[in-house]
This record gives sequence, structure tokens and C-alpha cells, in this order.
Amino acid sequence: MYIGIDLGTTGCKVVLFSPEGKSLCEYNKEYELIFDGIHVEQDANLWWSLVRDGMRHVVASAGVSAVSAISVSTQGISFVLVDGAGIPLCNAVSWLDMRGEDMAVRLQKAFGVQGIYAKTGIECEADYALPKLMWFLENKEDIYAQAEKILFPLDFLNLHLCGKAVCDYTIAGGTMLYNIWEKDWDRELLSFSGINAKKLPEVACMGTSLGPLLPEVAAYCGIEPGCQVVLGGQDQKLAAIGAGIRPGTCTVSFGTATAISKLYEGPPFEEERITVFPFEEASYIAEIPLSTTGAALRWLVKTMCPDKSYKEVDQLAKLSAPGAGGVIFETDLATGGTLSGLTLSTTLPDIIYALFEGVSRDIRDSVERLGGARDLLVFGGGAKSDIWCRILSRVCQTSVSVLETPETAALGAAILASGKRISPANVKKQIHCAG
Repeated sequence: MYIGIDLGTTGCKVVLFSPEGKSLCEYNKEYELIFDGIHVEQDANLWWSLVRDGMRHVVASAGVSAVSAISVSTQGISFVLVDGAGIPLCNAVSWLDMRGEDMAVRLQKAFGVQGIYAKTGIECEADYALPKLMWFLENKEDIYAQAEKILFPLDFLNLHLCGKAVCDYTIAGGTMLYNIWEKDWDRELLSFSGINAKKLPEVACMGTSLGPLLPEVAAYCGIEPGCQVVLGGQDQKLAAIGAGIRPGTCTVSFGTATAISKLYEGPPFEEERITVFPFEEASYIAEIPLSTTGAALRWLVKTMCPDKSYKEVDQLAKLSAPGAGGVIFETDLATGGTLSGLTLSTTLPDIIYALFEGVSRDIRDSVERLGGARDLLVFGGGAKSDIWCRILSRVCQTSVSVLETPETAALGAAILASGKRISPANVKKQIHCAG
């Protein structure tokens, strides 16, 4: 048996998997963000208590105690300052927090946008950890001075699971402090920011065995001694593993927002600023996010047909056809979308269909920026819409494989825990460039 843990932005999922990769029991609890203006925080103690209670729940519910290994998928970028015992000295700072905007500008002036990208594989933006850590040094110097470690969600949980604060390349790569080509904390960024490298966690490749579950944790959860803790990674990347990402394919995490990911052997980009993370020892993973995909559909439903379910909206879309009667919907509603081509003959089905086509075009353009793909592995809320997936296949001129397992991040963690003996998610259906 294997346990896959997925600690997201507002929820914790713990899933017990059989050796064949079948979900035997699940635990799912939501928790709150703490808002104070542009400050967005979380209680890191909740991260641990939910994970610990979730493991206890799935083991007890399934009536098993022999668990071979555990691995963890977590949100990236967030961090918490802890004392020598791993106890938080303050709330964790969420990746949604924007207190580091002035520091991001300072970094851009010092290194240039391209200079930051050349080191870290990511754009210099305020939502990454480095600008917020610099804010902490200037505004919460007393807490920083007391802190033994700066921990990210993955290494924080690993510390409590097995006593070792270790994160993987994908978590480190999202901090804007990690040189993804040298695979080490960047000396120039450390020197400029004033952050002590000794306070940062150790970094290793996902899949590395970290050692046994601590005896007191095993006893609390009802797990037999000997259960191993295996290093996981950032949730979108582990979801890609759970989906079965492989060279030549792209995964499409199709939810409120969407992430399109592709694997490469060796550093894939030098000039074009596409987000890149080290993945395993010899591979990298590139990712392009789309901020309002499912969110755009939610807006449309709330605004134009609030009495309709998503299934009913799908049925309405089937009353239109490719081209949506001339309606064009540009669906990035975060920066400002557009709806054009409306006439007196335009129908609600045309507008819905145009939204599906608009999102599909954005995914197609992202796939093309990543170098193309022979197959899209699609999962998340959008994958439940058969017509949307068929439109996606037609617009991208690529087969679309819709995955059966919804909890792909937890499955990805379990795959790592198993030493990759568990297979990725099964394909529920495959669509070949259908209309």
C-alpha cells in the first residue's frame, strides 16, 4: 500500500492506493486563507495536522496498517519561518501574497528581467518567494533572526514526517532563489538579498528516499514501523506524473486556471521566457499557465445563464457549430477579454461555443510555444466536458486523452512512493481531432 498526499492552496487530500494504483480510501479537508490587504497567509500548523489526521483516517477506514511508503505533493512558492524544532514562528506566507512588489522591482533593476530568468527559469514577479523573503528581512527582522529554517510546504511536511527538511527541484525552482542550471541556491541572489543559505532546506531529486516515518507519527496514524518517506514535489508537476507525462506529450491541468506542461531532456529554452523547472536529474519541465479558463466559463454561467448547470451548458453548446456563428471570445478575463462578432442572430449556444473555442485556441498556442505535442493528456474539471474536449482536439489538431483518475497529484505522489511501480492514470477516453 502507498499513501499519496496532496497539500493544495486551500485543501488537503490524502489517498491510500493499492499496489496496482487503485484508490482505496480518500480524505479531503478544506482550510482557510488568512487575508489582510495584500498579505495572504496560512496556518502552517494546519498543514501538518490535516496531513497527520488524513493518514490516520485512510489507514483506519481501509483497515490496513502495512504501508510501504508515503510521498507528498504540495503547493509551491509559499513558505514559513520555523525554529529549531520545526515550529512555525509566524503564519506561512501564501504564494498569493503580494507584499514583495517593491522588492521584485528592486531585483529587476539589479539583475534585469532576462538576468533573473537566465538563472532561475522564471520571470521576476512578486508572487515568488524571494521578493517576499526580502520583505521579511526588512520588516520582520526579529522573526527572521529567530528562524532556524525557511521552509516551503514540501520540506516542512517532510521534516514532520521523517525529521528531514528536504525539498525537490520543482519546489526549489519556484522560489526565484534557485539556479536551475547549476542545481544550487544562487550565490548572487543570496548575496544581494541577504538571505542566509544555511536557513534554506536541502534540495534533492524527487523520488529520493528520505528514511522511515518517525515512530511517533507512525504510532499516531496506525502505520506499522518501516514505512518509508519518499521525496515528492510541486503539485502541478506531480499531477503531470500522475497523468502519465512523457516526451512528446503535453499535460493539460484543466481547471479554474489551466497549466500546460511538457518534458524536455536538458535545458529547453534560453531566450523565450517560458517557465522552466528542473524535473529529475537529466530532465526539465516547462509550464505555461492560463489564468481564466474554467473561471471564464464560471463567469459566463453566472452572468448569462445562472439557472443552468454545467451539464446543461454543455448541451446548449451542442446547438452551435465550429465557428460559433461568427462569434469570437478572447477569454483572458484577468487582463481583459473581448466578445466580438455578435449579431441579431447570435444565440447563447454560440457564445458558449465561442468560449470553448477561445480557451482551446489559448491552449493550442501554448502547446505550439512548447514545441507541439502528439497527444494532450487532459484532467481536471474541464475534462468532464465531452464537447469541450472534442473542440480542443479539433482546434489543436491533436488527439486528446481524457484521464480517469481525478486525483492526479496524489497519484503522482503515490507513483513516486512506489518507485514508479504504480502506473499513471488510466485513459477514460481518447478523442481524435473530433469536431
